[in-house]
Amino acid sequence: MENITATTMADTEIAFAGFDFGKDGVEDLVSHELAHSWFGNLVTCENCRKLWLNEGFATFMEAAYREKMYGRSNYLQKINSDALQFITSDAVSRNRHALFNTKADPNDDGLFDTTTYQKGGAVIHTLRETVGDEAFWKAVNIYLNRHKFDNVETPDLQKAMEEASGQNLDWFFKQWVYSAGSPKLNVKPAYNARTKTLNLTVEQTQKLDNITPSAFILPMEIEFKTTKGLKKGEIKITKRKEVISLKVDSKPSAIKLDPNDKIPLKIVKIQPITAN
Repeated sequence: MENITATTMADTEIAFAGFDFGKDGVEDLVSHELAHSWFGNLVTCENCRKLWLNEGFATFMEAAYREKMYGRSNYLQKINSDALQFITSDAVSRNRHALFNTKADPNDDGLFDTTTYQKGGAVIHTLRETVGDEAFWKAVNIYLNRHKFDNVETPDLQKAMEEASGQNLDWFFKQWVYSAGSPKLNVKPAYNARTKTLNLTVEQTQKLDNITPSAFILPMEIEFKTTKGLKKGEIKITKRKEVISLKVDSKPSAIKLDPNDKIPLKIVKIQPITAN
């Protein structure tokens, strides 16, 4: 539990020589609670509706610590694990909510859930990938220094990210912070040999309700393997169902969306590649 100058942890989380209590778990907890010195103590959310600003950042910093200590692959392993934990929980939850939690009750421990923590951390990762590393960390410094010893709201974070990156991020915060859920994609690839075109019929199949977007905006990298080697490109998914066309020299044998896991909060099913 984070308190200013006095972060406490249960004695079950202390690693004794010769005993394995789960090193990863202990390191994640310690880095999480240490991160609260900034995200929760130096600045803290205005109220429990904005709790994700504290807990999402502290969860993200668990992965950032792993990246610094053990490298990028370990970082992504943690981010993807958190994303999967949220997706699995959200699929069966009877209390789904956005990161900006309009249902939050300060007397209900249920607000400390996988949306606030794991989704929060994964969304911050995607925000980092969206604005770029340099702009992201610059924005984090702006955010912390501008609001130190004060309360923060989500627009404070958005403003810092926009200032550092020069991007308008309304679309990002609308779907990832103020809406619930995550995208589920069904992709049907078809190769046209005459025009040397790969046509991707992309359908977003996440269940619809009044808090989940019918269509997420998803700028994505794509990789496809052909007889001439591995090719890379970029696409942008914007609709519930659409066809995206790419020029390809021969029929691909394999396709992968988001190969670098910039958007871990998703489920993607790619059908077998057809040709005509």
